[in-house]
Amino acid sequence: MFQKDFMLNEARKFAEFLAKLMGLKAEGNYTEFDHQLSGILQKEYDTDLGNLLALSEIEFAERIRSETYSIEKLNALSQLLYMFAEPFKQDEKIQLLLKKVLAIFDLLEQKHHYESFENIDKRKTIYKYFSQQ
Repeated sequence: MFQKDFMLNEARKFAEFLAKLMGLKAEGNYTEFDHQLSGILQKEYDTDLGNLLALSEIEFAERIRSETYSIEKLNALSQLLYMFAEPFKQDEKIQLLLKKVLAIFDLLEQKHHYESFENIDKRKTIYKYFSQQ
């Protein structure tokens, strides 16, 4: 029962984070969006966006595999990175972020046997973005 409550609290907390970030981005308040995102990454993942971007695809995949993140926390990280990358401009930073999102989706599917329609749709959008380069 405790594990279930913990997982529900984690999911609820990340849903609140995502809703707040989406609101800030929709309002065009990018400075506060960046500040809040940085705070979440530091508090929940003990990292920042610069560190995540500095990791190669292989290093990033190794890091997320070696951490003991729950499925919910991994999924939330993929949603945070995806949201930060939107709108998808043709630049290297966005490409690196989207490859990391795909790495998280792969880990969720292969190791945790977790798939969602939302992630499948986002994966298709990312593949379409890469095919248009």
